[in-house]
Amino acid sequence: MRVAFGDCTLDSGTRELFRGEQPVHLSPKAFRLLELLLEGRPRALSKEQIHEKIWPDAFVSEATLASLIAEIREAIGESGKDSRYIRTVHGFGYAFAGAASETPPPPAAGSDSGWRLVQDDRAITLREGETILGRDHLAGVRIPSESVSRRHARIVIERDAATLEDLGSKNGTYLRGERISGPKPAGDGDSIRIGSVTFTLRVVPADRSTATEIGSFPVEEIPPAPGTRKGKRRSP
Repeated sequence: MRVAFGDCTLDSGTRELFRGEQPVHLSPKAFRLLELLLEGRPRALSKEQIHEKIWPDAFVSEATLASLIAEIREAIGESGKDSRYIRTVHGFGYAFAGAASETPPPPAAGSDSGWRLVQDDRAITLREGETILGRDHLAGVRIPSESVSRRHARIVIERDAATLEDLGSKNGTYLRGERISGPKPAGDGDSIRIGSVTFTLRVVPADRSTATEIGSFPVEEIPPAPGTRKGKRRSP
């Protein structure tokens, strides 16, 4: 289950809660309680029902449950007086009362294309369709840099065309040295900067690309960009 509400997203698959692009810590019990309230929305869950799901073999006081509710409210940015999402049903239990919608997981990428993102001794193969670039561990191209947002940018490959777009990142996406926002066409040899990390976009025609093995790393021969010398790059 992946549910968005306000500026928050709860992902049951990865066991994560986000506010915007930032992960927010919740204890395992608090995460499970928020998950239960979202699953049951807008129906109210009694305290007995919650106890059976979270503490099936233990007795806990109502104060323990109240502390979990307080933890959730702090994590999602609301107070008891401003309960937009977590509603207290006095004498009964709790309910998730705000607007929420399930969001699908990122679509699976297609087959490998002839497009590559090249950085130093790495050549990252892009796939047909959309690829997310970012710091998130679920991104199609993960860039582990603090200058990179979790979902920083996307690149769309459609046969012989590539399009780059920023996704509202904090530190910006740059194509050929210029900061972009909306979708922009990109081509062979273009520089792409994601935060402070720079790549070169390359096209490897099928009839000109070869690969051999050196040790455990495949080395791919990439045709040089105009005005440069031919070289080899290691693929991850």
